[in-house]
Amino acid sequence: MRLATVTLNGTLDRVLLVPGLTLGQIHSVERVITLASGKGLNVARTAHTLGAALMTTGLVAGQCGQWICAALAQEGIPGEFVTLPCGESRISTILVEPGCRQTTVVNDLGPVVAAELWPELCTKLIRVIRGYPWVALCGSGLPGLPDTVYTDLCVALQSRGQRVCLDTRAPWLTEALAARPYLVKCNQHEVAQVLGRGVDTPQEARDAAREWVAMGVERVVITLGSQGAVAVQEAGAWYVQAARVRALSPIGSGDAMMAGVILALQKGQTLPEAVRYGVALGTANTLAPGSGRCDWDAVDELMDRTLIHLL
Repeated sequence: MRLATVTLNGTLDRVLLVPGLTLGQIHSVERVITLASGKGLNVARTAHTLGAALMTTGLVAGQCGQWICAALAQEGIPGEFVTLPCGESRISTILVEPGCRQTTVVNDLGPVVAAELWPELCTKLIRVIRGYPWVALCGSGLPGLPDTVYTDLCVALQSRGQRVCLDTRAPWLTEALAARPYLVKCNQHEVAQVLGRGVDTPQEARDAAREWVAMGVERVVITLGSQGAVAVQEAGAWYVQAARVRALSPIGSGDAMMAGVILALQKGQTLPEAVRYGVALGTANTLAPGSGRCDWDAVDELMDRTLIHLL
């Protein structure tokens, strides 16, 4: 299994477990977890644990960018990043109240990049991940860069025979659909933002995904939070129902799912079976603090309770 991931707007996550968290009060932290994060890095973390041969890349800036690279190296996740000439990569603060299991996230914006730098940056990113047959393009773009960043990457990579799997939101998703990625995975809110209508049920997700399949996207997966996900390709549509659990934190669950889906497809599994595995991993991610850090002991049991329904 060989996979490259691209994260344009990486972050250093500080996950703070704070019992009894209340606004306006002074609290002591029970536990701190510091991770290199952002969607593509979370995909890489899960895939690395599952034994994939990885290369992760993206854009980093300043001292925080160095911390992100060092944190990945400490985990043994291979990476080669493009350093921006100015600014600072993001720090995201994630507050988890373990008693009531609520999560609050505060995200920085990330560095501002001059648009005219994009062609050179794009070329460098493509060079890093050459030879990897599957590429996951994940997360938001950076302020200042054009909305077509994922469109440009998708066109260039697919012209080289690489399969592109995309997970982003508008405006980048809106632009990139025309490039017809091999796989698009996003959540129901991101789909609603692009289509301008609610996507709340498996049937509504199926209908939305069919629109994108008709545009030439080979496979579409739309997540529905704790309900599970809908998978659509030209040959059919399926609702994959997630197991019910008492989640600790949902942050990064879609990324763990993305890793599972891609690796299962690489192994030759059908789309509904690949999404079933991905949903089980996403559910396992909700049981452990930190993005892409699944409760691995729970995965087999969650697989048994993750059900496929034909739509």
